[in-house]
Amino acid sequence: MTTQVVIIGGGFGGLEACKALAPAIRNGRLSVTLVDKENFFQFNPLLPGVATGAVETRHIVYPLRRVCQELGIRFVRNKVRTVDGDRRILHLHNELTLPYDRLIIAAGSATNYYGIPGARENAFPFKTLMDAIRLRAQVVEMWELADQATDLATRRRLLTFVIAGGGITGVEVCSELLHMFTSTMARLYPSVPQNLVNVHLVEAGERLLGGLRQEHSDVALAHLRRVGVTVVLHRKVTAVDAANVTLDDGTVIPAHTLVWTTGIRGPSLESPWPWPLGRAGKLTVDTGCRVADGVWAVGDAADCVDETGTPVPAVAQGAMQMGRLAATNLLSELDGHPTTALRYRDLGYFVGLGKHSTVASMMGVPVSGVLAWYLWALVYLVKMVGFRKQVEVATDMIKSIFVDHDTSQIHERRRMLRDVDMEPRL
Repeated sequence: MTTQVVIIGGGFGGLEACKALAPAIRNGRLSVTLVDKENFFQFNPLLPGVATGAVETRHIVYPLRRVCQELGIRFVRNKVRTVDGDRRILHLHNELTLPYDRLIIAAGSATNYYGIPGARENAFPFKTLMDAIRLRAQVVEMWELADQATDLATRRRLLTFVIAGGGITGVEVCSELLHMFTSTMARLYPSVPQNLVNVHLVEAGERLLGGLRQEHSDVALAHLRRVGVTVVLHRKVTAVDAANVTLDDGTVIPAHTLVWTTGIRGPSLESPWPWPLGRAGKLTVDTGCRVADGVWAVGDAADCVDETGTPVPAVAQGAMQMGRLAATNLLSELDGHPTTALRYRDLGYFVGLGKHSTVASMMGVPVSGVLAWYLWALVYLVKMVGFRKQVEVATDMIKSIFVDHDTSQIHERRRMLRDVDMEPRL
């Protein structure tokens, strides 16, 4: 009898589980269905490039239906509303249901605003392709308004950008924005005094890139301060409105743009998950990524520690290793064999610093500067799904060396910007 497997989420963890189950699909042991609310896989590491126009929007996405077709998997573009864990049924939108014998949850995460007043309403999250598109529209809109404004204080507020969170995403967004401002916007808006541009990076911890090598934290800090970023450590955002960002020491930063790159929480449904939740609302799993009988969770959806008791970081390589393990343990369980615990391997990291500079650690070997950028480009190209996307992104990377960022606002302003950002403030 064929076992019905459903995988929720087509991100790094979900796709890796699909690939690991492919041999069992081909020999008829499994029938696998992938469910995702989007019909594409999104390569998150290149989102900062999309937000600043250095990488074309469609170049970092790949159709999930095509991947599934190649692997012999059914794809359903829908969103899970509730889970009946006792009857093993997923309830989707449009009153559809999807039964399963085994379930792998790779539904990613959601932005965590920690209940900070005004953050959800006024901050710009940075997790999805649409988030990157909206941020680019916002940045360009602020420069357009500043070009027309006559009041100095108004111009300064329009050109003040705050990034909350000094992790990899925050540092990369900050670096890409500075690169965009100095290499492109300064030339496109010659009437805007560059000394009015202010970029603040706010980090609650004692250093940037917490958890990475100290030397790379120091390199990133020195680089950002050298290019003019105001780095604020040991401070948290406590309130946000349409025109101001307030920190926990009472400092108020007049700004219309706050990019929120700090904090994630587990995915949620219309009703609670039928299984226990751990830290930040993530599903509690054992070291084999098991949630309950016949159910596994991977990636950002899972509160997981490896066999040493070390929490698995919320990065792509962690999700991929968990996805492979969940698939392996699913097959082991079907065969009556013992399951295995996760042995997380830190393969390294890359942190882009703009202007084709990067800090990196590859298998424990630190690298920085232009050489690290070339390695970053090579590794990301290899990881892109599909030869076409590899060619497209490679072209973008080469073009970025010679041409300006794309600052076109090709999307409808009313959909991309908040109401307050469409009000004349000149």
